[in-house]
Amino acid sequence: MKSFFTAINCLLVIFLHTGKAYAQEDPQTLTIFNWQYYLSEPVIDLWEQETNVKIKQIYFDSDTDRDRIINQLQGNEVDIAVLDEVATRNFTRNNKLLDLTTTDSLTNLSYVPKIWKNQCSSNAVPYFWGTLGLIYRKDIYPIPPNTWRALLYPQSYSKNMQQRNIGMLADYSDMLMPSLFLRGLSIHESNKEDLTQVYAELQQQIPFVRTYEYILTYLMHNPQEMANIHLALAYSGDTQILNHLGSHYQWGYTVPEEGTVLWVDCLAVLKSSKKPQLALSFINFLHRPNIAAINARELGNSTTNSKAITLLEAEGDHSQSLYPDMSIIQRSQFYSTQDNASMTLRSRIRNAIIKEHSSQIE
Repeated sequence: MKSFFTAINCLLVIFLHTGKAYAQEDPQTLTIFNWQYYLSEPVIDLWEQETNVKIKQIYFDSDTDRDRIINQLQGNEVDIAVLDEVATRNFTRNNKLLDLTTTDSLTNLSYVPKIWKNQCSSNAVPYFWGTLGLIYRKDIYPIPPNTWRALLYPQSYSKNMQQRNIGMLADYSDMLMPSLFLRGLSIHESNKEDLTQVYAELQQQIPFVRTYEYILTYLMHNPQEMANIHLALAYSGDTQILNHLGSHYQWGYTVPEEGTVLWVDCLAVLKSSKKPQLALSFINFLHRPNIAAINARELGNSTTNSKAITLLEAEGDHSQSLYPDMSIIQRSQFYSTQDNASMTLRSRIRNAIIKEHSSQIE
């Protein structure tokens, strides 16, 4: 996996304040806007050996930053972006994504079931799917925490919990979800009174939060902090990465009993790309069954490719599943677009929480 990291603020300087197509100077390079640890190094190596086309990755660590940067791009700096299903619909509506309905380059899409194709719309290709849940240190939690209460009220759930041992997410949608799930509310709740109560719950949690940075990014750049994180809001698949970061701690992942959100990440070609055909070839390469199998196995994420799962099972790897377990489905919700008023209120809650947290740790 790629180990270098480009800071978001630096990206904005590069993308927005120069007249150069910075990422496009080399015609034999594809630039991908991606989560860190979300494309395996062996897969990149196989592609580069086969095509002699280099892969350059630029990383984001929140949906909010990703969407803001894509909306502000002024050139052809990015060829492919990894988007969630809501962002895919929004960018499709804003005419920022290449229309895939007329291309015949994506032959390997035949291995992707309709349920995942529908989530990514006609302008993007399903990549991985998963859930939102809790990553926990096994030495601290010998019994997996099975409730969102463990994250929101850690002091009452674990006798080992001290101040600043919790990891959260800064995304204005995901940050609110534990409280919404705990209250039995829809993740799309827009009632101001309900969201005000969610805000109060997140406020009382602040003294126990060490970071609102995406946990993988935070611990990669602050490995000395590994001992100080006991529990974190995270995505399925993150556990495998944490367990490979060289820590002597073992991490587990669990979906709380109150419910979760099912997410699907999609691969989209930006309309501004000067190499759309090459980008489509790379996406089709990623869904070549043996390549999709390698990628899923290396990253520990759930592939949307049915043939890849067959290959993994033939190798004795039964950790993959094409569909969520029924017990997960029954307590899951899907992301969908929020109305403007709800987005504004959620953004204010998010900004206020992070500002208050920053003031407490200064």
